[in-house]
Amino acid sequence: MDDAFRASIGHQGLHRLYDYWHELKAGKLEPPQRSSFDPLRIGPFLSSLIINEVLHGEAADGGARFRIRLEGDDVVRARGYSAKGHYLDEPGVLVLNPDATISEYRQVVSSGEPSYSAGRFQHAQQRYGRMYRLVLPFAGKEHPGRVDFLFVDFRFEI
Repeated sequence: MDDAFRASIGHQGLHRLYDYWHELKAGKLEPPQRSSFDPLRIGPFLSSLIINEVLHGEAADGGARFRIRLEGDDVVRARGYSAKGHYLDEPGVLVLNPDATISEYRQVVSSGEPSYSAGRFQHAQQRYGRMYRLVLPFAGKEHPGRVDFLFVDFRFEI
C-alpha cells in the first residue's frame, strides 16, 4: 500500500474506500476491474459515492469526457439535485472548480493513480463548508488496464 498517499487523505471516512480499492488492485500495475467492486463491502459509504464513466476522446478538445453513472444521496443533497446521466462539463453539474476537477480526473485517467483533494468553499446557495474528494481509477471489461471508470468518494461538511 502507498502509505504516503493514504496518510495524505485528510478525512477518515475516505480511508475505507481507498483500502478496499488497494485490496482489489492486488499489487498489479493496472487499475482493478469495475466488475470486481462489491458495493456491500463499503455499505454505508455508498451515499457519498459517485461513479463516472470515462468517454475517451469525446470532449470538445479531444480529451476524456465524464458522464455520471451513479451518485449517492449525500452527493445529490450537496449539489441540490441529481445529475445522474449528465456530463461533468455541462453547466451547473460541477458546482466547485469545474475546470480543475476535470483536469484532476483526466490526470487520474492518464496515470492510473488515485487522487485526493480537499478545500474550503462557498456554494452558490450560500452554504459554506469543506469538501474532501478521493478519486479512484477502475478498468472496464472491454479494455483491461485502461481507466474507463472513476469512483469518487465525495464528502461535504458544512
